[in-house]
Amino acid sequence: MSLTYGILGFLSYGSMTGYDLAKAFGCSVNFFWNAQTSQIYRELGKMEGEGLVASELVLQTQRPNKKLYSITEKGRERFQGWLSSQEGMTHPMKNAFLMKIFFSGFRTPKESIRMLQGYRRQLLESQEQMKAIPSDIEAYGQGLETYPTLYWGMAADFGQRYIEMAMDWAQACIDRLEAIQ
Repeated sequence: MSLTYGILGFLSYGSMTGYDLAKAFGCSVNFFWNAQTSQIYRELGKMEGEGLVASELVLQTQRPNKKLYSITEKGRERFQGWLSSQEGMTHPMKNAFLMKIFFSGFRTPKESIRMLQGYRRQLLESQEQMKAIPSDIEAYGQGLETYPTLYWGMAADFGQRYIEMAMDWAQACIDRLEAIQ
């Protein structure tokens, strides 16, 4: 259901195509909410059926026609209700990686160290990708008030701090495992 609210949130800034929405998800909220283009289009169809968004076919001569989506008043009300609700306020901890860690007593420390080192490499890659976020915020925030972009920066800050914490934790685990070898 949160994909619906992510789409409504982006459309609150202005009309967008499905492709525009996929780009917006990819360069802004991807750290905590991944959405495939096909999922976005499927969700837009459902949302249009519910009256949360409306679409307009834009005819183009040099390119294929495109569908431009806009949030409706009903969509705006649903979005504002969601923002005001407690939905999504708990910290979900469904994490397959932590499940593997929990049961890694059935592996050798060396195998677990390799797994944790791989995890740290993935975190380093994520950290590299997140370096582009400030410029993405600036690019997407042009023409908007500063106030919304303040919150974009807060979400990005959470992501950066989370990655740093996870890297420190993984290294501490590696150190503990190396000490018992």
